[in-house]
Amino acid sequence: MLAVTAVSLLVCSCEPKWKAEGTVYQPQIAVEGWIDEGLFANVILTQSMRFNYEDDSDNVELADIPIRWAKVTVSDGENEEILVGRMDSRYFPPFIYTGSRLRGEAGRKYILKVEYSGRTLTAETTIPEPVPIEDIGIETSEESDTLYSVNITFLDDPGQKNYYKVFTRVTPGDTRYLPSFMGTVSDEAISSDHKGKISVNRALKQLDVDGYTPFFKRGDTVEVKFTQIPEEGFRFWSDYEDALTSGDNIFFPNTVNVRSNISGGLGIWCGYGTDVRTVIIPK
Repeated sequence: MLAVTAVSLLVCSCEPKWKAEGTVYQPQIAVEGWIDEGLFANVILTQSMRFNYEDDSDNVELADIPIRWAKVTVSDGENEEILVGRMDSRYFPPFIYTGSRLRGEAGRKYILKVEYSGRTLTAETTIPEPVPIEDIGIETSEESDTLYSVNITFLDDPGQKNYYKVFTRVTPGDTRYLPSFMGTVSDEAISSDHKGKISVNRALKQLDVDGYTPFFKRGDTVEVKFTQIPEEGFRFWSDYEDALTSGDNIFFPNTVNVRSNISGGLGIWCGYGTDVRTVIIPK
C-alpha cells in the first residue's frame, strides 16, 4: 500500500553500489507496517546501514538489507496472528510479512511485535473510523491541456482531532497504492465550515524524480484511497514528506529524525480507516 516503501523510497535502488562504514555500526531495524480496516496486516522489515559510495568488491547490495527470518506477531488484545514472510516483487526490497486471519476493525487497537536476532520491537496503533469522500473532481492543469489535477472533498468531524493521508493507484502502471505526494493533512488546515478539500497528487517515485509531475494523464484510471490515520501516523508521514521534499534519506538523515512509534527500532506501525473512489481521466 505504501510507496516504493517508505523505508526505501529515498534510497537509490539501481546502478551505484554502497559500502557500509566500518564494522562497529549496529544496524537498526526499520519497520513499515500497516493494517487497513477490513484487511490484513502487512509488515516490511529492513536494516538501516551507514553507506559510503565506493566501487570495490566489498560493496553491500541494498537488496540484501531486507530481514527475512523475523517472527512478526499482530494482536488485537484478544486474538493473535503470526505473519508469514514471502517474496513480493511489488515492493522494494521485495519481501513482506502478511496476515491472513486477523482483519482490521475501526476503533480497535492493534499491537505489533517483531522478534529478530535477539531483539524485540513493539508498537501500537488504532484504526480510526473511515471518513467518506463526498465528491471527486478533475480539472485541466495550468501546465498543459493534456494533464489533469484531481481533488476530493469530505466532511471533517468538528468534535475531534483528525488526521488524513491520501494514496493513489494509477492504471495502467501501478500495481498497488502509493502515497500521494504531499497528501498528509491535519484538520487544522480545514475551513471553519469543516468541509475539507485535498488536491490529490501523483505519487513521487524514486526513479521518476527528474521528470515528476503531480498531474495525471489522459486515459489514466485513478483510484484515490482516502484514509483517516492516528496521530502517530500523521507525525511519521509529515516528517517523511519533509525529508522527501528536501532530498534527505528518511532513516539516515543528516539534520532531522523521522518520528517513529516503534519501540526498539525505527519506522511506523499504522492503522488506516479507508474510503476509496475511482475517477477516469478522459482521453
